[in-house]
Amino acid sequence: MVDYRENNDGTVTMILTDNGKKKSLKYNLDKMGIKRPIKWDGFWRIVIFDIPEYKKQARNALGLKLRQLGFYSLQKSVYVHPFDCKDEIDFISEIFEVKPFVRFILAKDIDVALNLKNRFKLT
Repeated sequence: MVDYRENNDGTVTMILTDNGKKKSLKYNLDKMGIKRPIKWDGFWRIVIFDIPEYKKQARNALGLKLRQLGFYSLQKSVYVHPFDCKDEIDFISEIFEVKPFVRFILAKDIDVALNLKNRFKLT
């Protein structure tokens, strides 16, 4: 998981292999959360995905993680959250190896806004 590279000046640089990076990221996944800002910016973060059947386990894991992070499921494979979470979504979709199948949308208006505001306790 760890490799090294000898530099021209005689020093050695330690680097994580691809396996090491995945393992390192996996540990952070369990502690991940989405911060609630003092004031909501008025935008909805919508995550949609269409993950093939051969990646069913990753699809299920992604849905579970989104719910754990506080996302609300609007429809099957469509989740919404009011707070900034682009980095977290990029991280999760990379970890589960489903990035090509995941879309992130930043939306100002949504027809169920009142319901969502109540769910997320927004004023």
